[in-house]
Amino acid sequence: MQHTAISAEIMEFIKGNRIATLCCCEADKPYCFNCFYSVPNEEGTLIFKSSESTRHMQIISTNNSVAGTIIASDISMNRIEGLQFEGRITDSAQGLKGSATYYSRYPFAVTVPGRLWTLEIDAIKYTKTVNGISTKKAWAR
Repeated sequence: MQHTAISAEIMEFIKGNRIATLCCCEADKPYCFNCFYSVPNEEGTLIFKSSESTRHMQIISTNNSVAGTIIASDISMNRIEGLQFEGRITDSAQGLKGSATYYSRYPFAVTVPGRLWTLEIDAIKYTKTVNGISTKKAWAR
């Protein structure tokens, strides 16, 4: 994979969905969680909210590498669309822009305990299958 901008098709897919499944790892044991996310820019980052006391954030505090998936909410036997990714969780929620992006998308989250985190995506594999015809695209930072 070569370093290029994320394709418009992949960005449209990411922005058009809301929930990612993330997997972290502690002592060779995987642990998965779901989160609502927002997209503050076109540079391969997602913002999500979680409390530092959760099991997944405790794991991430010692190993910030994650893998994950986003799958279309409207899949069927004739149409499957989703992506797999690898990345890192950082403390920074990209300042005001990250906060504004997240809370404008999920206003209810203002009252939910926790803080905002940034997922910096390092690699993406995107797959779209419609009526048996498959399209695959990849991106790497």
